[in-house]
Amino acid sequence: MKKIVLLFISLLAFSSLKAQDSKAYLGVSVGYAIPGGDGSDNLNSGINLGFINFGYRFSKAWGATLNLTSSGFAYKNTGALGVAVFSVGPMYSASLSEKLSLDLKPQYAISIVGKESGTGYDDATLRGSGIVLGSSLNFGVTKGFKLSLNLDYTTGKWNELEMGGTTYKVTSKNSISSLVMGAGLRYNF
Repeated sequence: MKKIVLLFISLLAFSSLKAQDSKAYLGVSVGYAIPGGDGSDNLNSGINLGFINFGYRFSKAWGATLNLTSSGFAYKNTGALGVAVFSVGPMYSASLSEKLSLDLKPQYAISIVGKESGTGYDDATLRGSGIVLGSSLNFGVTKGFKLSLNLDYTTGKWNELEMGGTTYKVTSKNSISSLVMGAGLRYNF
């Protein structure tokens, strides 16, 4: 993971030498999350918080994005599941008008972490990876601020279960997915 982050930072630094017209943004988001995958029959839909939504454009159309999100799902009987996703990937932006643009953001979910609460497995942590297919419809509000309507689909697999200080491989009934519909606020600089 350190190598991927270092590569991402290096690409950003190198590209800034070439792309004088580059634009970056930093934002936050909130949305409605619908769970999927193995075991999702026992989960209710929940809330998704986008803590870090970062994008950097190398040109008017192409760039990179980095995101950290977290979803909370209540079990239908008792307890809850929290799922955090850290993802990076390319971004394609299309200007639809002077104040309206569309971002398409396929990403690699470097880390998907799940933690249960109130289920009797509070010391268990699930870890995995996957992909995120993200999109944002952005509306210019002022010179620096934009509102976004987001639609993101995440899919992946749990690879490890850590419980009681021991790590176990997870090989069956380990798929996870979610569909998030939300809104965000970003600042362009």
